[in-house]
Amino acid sequence: MKEAYLYIVEKSVAWEFDSPEYGRLARKVVELLYERKEDLSDDRVAIFLNISTAETRRILQYLMKQNMVGVKKRTTEDYRIEYTWYVDDEIIRQAIKNRAKVAKEKISSLIRSLTEGAYYICPTCHMRYTLDEAINYGGVCPVCGTQLEYVENTEEINKLTKVYEEVDKI
Repeated sequence: MKEAYLYIVEKSVAWEFDSPEYGRLARKVVELLYERKEDLSDDRVAIFLNISTAETRRILQYLMKQNMVGVKKRTTEDYRIEYTWYVDDEIIRQAIKNRAKVAKEKISSLIRSLTEGAYYICPTCHMRYTLDEAINYGGVCPVCGTQLEYVENTEEINKLTKVYEEVDKI
């Protein structure tokens, strides 16, 4: 489960910041938090990983918004607010559960759209078009000019239903 979580963290951050390097950095951050089994400030995380505090904060704040790390807020003696970050098994479980929920919603939406209409696909560039779009384009792919082919939805719906059931078990 931990590997799946690390993969989700890495890919989410890489996608959000359009940087595979940031994704790998985020993976290191959460690995550190998980392995240390203690609450760490963003400054300490930055020191342990030898990266800038700004990068660390940016990654941690994004992960917090996605519920992929835990955060604790406390006021210091000099009335400053200090955040400490952590990753534990419950955080990992919830992150995977949330990701599975999003995947189920997308699969469900795709199944619904496939059952509602006919689709055509370009065998060359694999673009998918609705019946209306295929008619508007004269049955020819507007991207590459190849003749569009009708897609049999039942097989695709069955595959997606099986995937949905597998994700539902998570």
